[in-house]
Amino acid sequence: MRGSPITDADGSLDGMDNGSFAHVLSVADSGDPGASQPGAAAPGRRTTLIWRVLPIAGPALALVLGLVALGRRPLDAGEAAAVAAANGAFGDVVQRALEDDPARAGYLALLQPFTGQGASEAWARLPSALAAVAAAALMYRVGRTLAGRLAGLAAALMLAGSAGVAEVSRSARPLTLAIAAMLLSAALFIRAVEDGRVGWWVGYAVTAALLPLTHPIAAAALVAEMAALMAAHDRVRLRNAVPVAGFVMVETTLFLTAAILDRAAAEDGAGRLELTDVAAGIARSCGWSPVVAALAIWGVVVLASGRVRGSAPWQAVLVAGLVAGPPVAVLVAGIALPVYPAEALVAGAAGISLAAGIGLAAIPGRRLRLVAAGAALVGAVVALGVVGTGAQEEDWRSAAAHVRADSGAQETVVVLPAWAGSALTHYAPSVGVTRVGRGEGVWVVVLGDPESATATARSVVSPPRYALQSQQPFGTRLVVQHWVRP
Repeated sequence: MRGSPITDADGSLDGMDNGSFAHVLSVADSGDPGASQPGAAAPGRRTTLIWRVLPIAGPALALVLGLVALGRRPLDAGEAAAVAAANGAFGDVVQRALEDDPARAGYLALLQPFTGQGASEAWARLPSALAAVAAAALMYRVGRTLAGRLAGLAAALMLAGSAGVAEVSRSARPLTLAIAAMLLSAALFIRAVEDGRVGWWVGYAVTAALLPLTHPIAAAALVAEMAALMAAHDRVRLRNAVPVAGFVMVETTLFLTAAILDRAAAEDGAGRLELTDVAAGIARSCGWSPVVAALAIWGVVVLASGRVRGSAPWQAVLVAGLVAGPPVAVLVAGIALPVYPAEALVAGAAGISLAAGIGLAAIPGRRLRLVAAGAALVGAVVALGVVGTGAQEEDWRSAAAHVRADSGAQETVVVLPAWAGSALTHYAPSVGVTRVGRGEGVWVVVLGDPESATATARSVVSPPRYALQSQQPFGTRLVVQHWVRP
């Protein structure tokens, strides 16, 4: 059933030499590692080792990519704001988050123990890296359950090797936690549908209820699961499933309502929804790889058409919902709320990587599978290289050092927008930040488009009282200006 192989057109599996990568692609979805095909030699120690390594290949890759240069870059404004919010006693942090920022409560609860280790960038980002490892492990489980071990392996590696996921796994942001929560919820949902016992439905209810506490976009997984539940209504015990679905929907609605009210008043620089940002977000969720996007489409098609042995229509609905849910959620939310689609849509990598793994495993023929896997690998390496060597946007460490060293006792410091002030005080806690420029001179630190930095600064320094003396960039989106009295 779930672990059955995807066969070639003639119904047979490819026979391959044990020492080749092609053998891995064949063995990975051949069912029992101890079973051999007619006329084939019994599997040796290498094959047994392959079976043991498969579940950890994706998590291992995620760990490596997450830890590479983890603390090299200084925190950006969003990361510093998260670190500042996570400072304090655990209970106080969680209480403040639930009252002021419920959409980040789960992430801040995870981050809080790490902020006690000091101001290190690596410690602040470590929870995201660990969440990416957990997500890859869960992806293998979900992919294997739906379409066999090859699908699980391919999906886990695509998620772990996605440039978009690797990028957020090295940042102090909640998106990898959201991806892991979405996959944990999906794994328990699948088990609850197939097993039917109350215990699995209770476990699913708990994880699904926590989804909006990791990131609002994670709730898109709940919509996919409810659609799949309706498609599977004829095979589930409704007396167990319906109360759970009702509880989860009510609880999620309440939390999302609180998050929406909080988001509507947000002053973090998010503007109105732009379709170009949505397109960029979808590209990031695919790891900037058209091969992964094509494989994801193919994966949904083969599931929906029943070409994956042992699959059911509700599984196709679930995977399609995980793929389409995040973009649809962003488009709907963006109508009335300020959103960051280019960043938030990375969470869509959960569904896209799952569908792409299933699609790769469903390609008929060993050679064609190898070609597709090679193309996906090349695309991932190129995207990871481009992302890893990209220009730094915000160097708050250097900006803070510059302001601390050169500002005088009779001068004031202003950060625009005001919410980004925690980034400056993180690296220069002795520097006092004000909202309006006063004194003999004003240092204005502007986050945003450098072309409009002067116009932005004029809101806190009033010419002709002050004149711009110098301006220095610290990254592509951060400028430090020094205004003095003429």
